Amino acid sequence: SFASWFGCSVWVSFIAGLIMFQNLPRHTFGRLQSKLFPAYFQFSAIAVVIAIGTSRGVAATTTTTKSTTSTVAPLLAILASVLINLLYFEPETTRVMYQRHAVEKRLGTGHEVGKLRPEDPKKANDPELKALSKTFGMLHGISTLLNLAALGLGCIWWSRCADTMVTAAMASQ
Repeated sequence: SFASWFGCSVWVSFIAGLIMFQNLPRHTFGRLQSKLFPAYFQFSAIAVVIAIGTSRGVAATTTTTKSTTSTVAPLLAILASVLINLLYFEPETTRVMYQRHAVEKRLGTGHEVGKLRPEDPKKANDPELKALSKTFGMLHGISTLLNLAALGLGCIWWSRCADTMVTAAMASQ
């Protein structure tokens, strides 16, 4: 389950999102992401919970409480990050995004592909749009940082698992 979560996270974070952003009108991209992200975070939470439940198998190769704790701690931090995104940042970011879309529709923009803001300076500098864009950017940025932190913790967990398995293999020789 861990490998499924990790692979999905890499795909969503570094490949699929960028390709969609570069090829879809901004509002279409946003509507699509508003449907994908809840499913992504739900899948992530389930996969990480399963990884936590099965991580005792990795820790079982050693007998210390410290190894069990160091094996599970990164997974618990990953789960916390995923749940914070699922329960707060994703819905709040999506809510602000739809408010921003409404303002952009009023201004006659949002159809641009691969652009964060309207090309017309008058539309881009609309005070309401600027305020919503600032809030959206902050929420999206924190969500992204949580997601990247989870991936970094995943790398730590995988490294610890590998160390544990190598140690156990060497001890059994």
